[in-house]
Amino acid sequence: MIKKNFSYPSIFDLTQEDKNWIENTIDNLSLREKCAQLVIPWVLGNFLSEDSAEYRRLERLVKDLKVGGLIFFSGDIMNQAVLTNKMQALADLPLLIASDFERGLGMRLKDGLEFPYAMALAATGNLTLAFKLGKAIAEEARAIGVHQNYAPVADINNNPENPIINIRAFSEDKKIASDFCSAFIKGTTSARVLTTAKHFPGHGNTHIDSHLEIPTIKGNIKSLLQNELVSFTASIKAGVHSIMVGHLGIPGIEKNSKLTATLSQKVITDILKNKMKFDGLIVTDAMNMDSVCKNFSAAEAVVTAFNAGNDLILFPPDEEIAVEALHTAAKHGEISEVRIDHSLRKLLGAKRWLKIHENRFINLNDIPKTVSTKKHFALAETIAEKSITLVKNDKRIIPIDKSKYETIFCITITEGLGNEYDEFFQSLFQAKFPRSMRALVHEQTNDDYYDKVLEAAKEADLLVLSSFIKVKAYQGTVSLSKKHETFIQKLLSMKIPTVLISFGNPYLLSLFPKVNTYLCGFGDTKVTQKAMLKALTGEIEIRGKLPISILRRRNLRG
Repeated sequence: MIKKNFSYPSIFDLTQEDKNWIENTIDNLSLREKCAQLVIPWVLGNFLSEDSAEYRRLERLVKDLKVGGLIFFSGDIMNQAVLTNKMQALADLPLLIASDFERGLGMRLKDGLEFPYAMALAATGNLTLAFKLGKAIAEEARAIGVHQNYAPVADINNNPENPIINIRAFSEDKKIASDFCSAFIKGTTSARVLTTAKHFPGHGNTHIDSHLEIPTIKGNIKSLLQNELVSFTASIKAGVHSIMVGHLGIPGIEKNSKLTATLSQKVITDILKNKMKFDGLIVTDAMNMDSVCKNFSAAEAVVTAFNAGNDLILFPPDEEIAVEALHTAAKHGEISEVRIDHSLRKLLGAKRWLKIHENRFINLNDIPKTVSTKKHFALAETIAEKSITLVKNDKRIIPIDKSKYETIFCITITEGLGNEYDEFFQSLFQAKFPRSMRALVHEQTNDDYYDKVLEAAKEADLLVLSSFIKVKAYQGTVSLSKKHETFIQKLLSMKIPTVLISFGNPYLLSLFPKVNTYLCGFGDTKVTQKAMLKALTGEIEIRGKLPISILRRRNLRG
């Protein structure tokens, strides 16, 4: 018999049978096992020999420590699926498997399909595509045994200098962000995968990467409810199952400067749970990030995060310390067992909704039937082609008429040594414009080569500059270096017709307001690069609309 004072997340629509299973499960777990269920360790989806230290670590975490789930990072599809099956076989209770698939499996798995970034999706203006994208990613996730997608990014990117959100967000406009979050959530839910709106209460209006330091969000509860929290409110209304809390300082709400939102009862319990009435799963951002580790020991951070109102502790630096910290705190009364059981009901309710109690294993033979299908490739191409945005076309250069230009010079500007994404566009461009010249410059390029490129540019009658400066964790900036900015300014001073393309940070135009032509791809995925070439040559109509405003900002440089 279920006691009346037990509450279950309304979002999971649990039956009496589900609730009975949940209570029986809780009754049969020791206090330490309950604590372990609330810890989600990291794992790589690579091939692992069963003799390897990493495999033995996972075996110990799942079989002996009895953690509640795993979060997969980089790897490849089949090896991750095989490893997932092995871990599920070792687990007493079905594991909740999660991953960051904001833009598809290809974001984490090297052989997965990579869809365009969130801002590209918003540039299409098409909410039906957002629903279809959420559903497609969810279908592929379930096919490889992933139950929870840490998406969508619900942050409103209202700071152009944000080094970690940028094109991962849908927009700086709270209505656009809300609408696209809602559509993505509904699409994902239709394929029975858990959604996660992040990074509560909003990581958009910052200029610091929370992987490195604590970013500060200005404002009080009133201003947050009118701005940053609008998209989270919309996500809750759309049926989001989980919310990830960011490592963000909010002095207008939490006066203790050491307590990020992840560790703040005022932010999580008072605002998210009580004021916003969210009763779904609440998960921390990765607890190994420097912004948390600098001020607390691993044990202190875990206990503080749980007492603040989080249900799941994600990616602690040491899982055994995390479980022991929760267990010790519970034994000493620092954490109540009632509170632990409450979080467990959420987790077990999610597992029941996912129906992984019926079958926790992956049919490896079925993966190719669902993953990277022609239908999903076509969806990626459609989003990419509809997202390309022509911001400026003052000289009417676009579409490029090859007959008008004798020498076209395609120059790629990137952060580091050329990779397959940076070089991919050059190969596409060369195939379409076989007589064109090309060059690639990066931070390690020596001054002599820069001078040679500048000298060669004098012979061109059209310059096509492609920038691959984009958001990346632990980088601390999404801006052009002074070297790159000076280089581009020198090219523009030649008064040669110029097309500037951003395959990353779309705000770069603010540094070069006099450039003739400017296009945004909102990301460097290969489908986006192919779509951009079609747009340049007039093979597709350019229909994208800026989901942001591009203003003159003096700090958009390194």
